[in-house]
Amino acid sequence: MIPDIAAALAARLGEWADAEGIPVAWENVPFTPPSDGLYLAVHDMPATPRTLDLGLRCRIYSGVYQINVVAPVGIGRTDVVALADRVAELFQEGQEIEGRGFTCWIDQTPSVFRGITTSVSYTVPVSLNYRADISS
Repeated sequence: MIPDIAAALAARLGEWADAEGIPVAWENVPFTPPSDGLYLAVHDMPATPRTLDLGLRCRIYSGVYQINVVAPVGIGRTDVVALADRVAELFQEGQEIEGRGFTCWIDQTPSVFRGITTSVSYTVPVSLNYRADISS
């Protein structure tokens, strides 16, 4: 079984974003960015699974789940960075997140990176390192 860690993380993020009224651009789902507000864009970057034991029974599934906080260019950075900090607080180091038949956890403090400016947007990436150990 390959755990769908991205789905577990997306469920947590989606529940929070819905409650906060923050739009989310999910992977492979049509999305029209708001022209005058902030939104989140998610990306899952799984690493190659590793085997932990000589009996080949325990696999480690790890990777990075990135949540970009995106704003229209020209509105400043204060609100964007504040939202990025709130997203990082949602996924604290050591936090366990239940998935379908597995538990994963955030295995490092989330990183909030410097903003990236383009001609149309300002983006602050928030990266979460996750891990799930699955025994068969």
